[in-house]
Amino acid sequence: MSSTKSFFSILLGLAAGTAIGMLYAPDKGWKTRARVRRAAENGYEDLKEDLDDLGTKVDAKAAEAKETIKSLRDTLKEKAGEIKEETRARLTEQLERLENALRQAEQEAEEATGGKPEADEQSPEE
Repeated sequence: MSSTKSFFSILLGLAAGTAIGMLYAPDKGWKTRARVRRAAENGYEDLKEDLDDLGTKVDAKAAEAKETIKSLRDTLKEKAGEIKEETRARLTEQLERLENALRQAEQEAEEATGGKPEADEQSPEE
């Protein structure tokens, strides 16, 4: 944006210098006014072209940004899906480990009691 400001500043300076130079020129008034009018018209046309070019550049940059955002969105969706599947796989693996540990603990408890069902912990004296 700084180069655009510099460009417009230079353009404005040139226009002002041209106008002042014409006003102090030794020509007759009507010739000077005609020159000023032509310079203003040319400046207006140049400014209009520059603004059109700037608008085109802005549109191009906006389209480019839109494509970049779309690409990033698609990439994020893909990565989120990968993370989801990886997390699901890890959780499933952890669940299987817990189930295996539970089965093993049950087997060890059964072996420790000699295969007998556990009795109530109440003493006969109660």
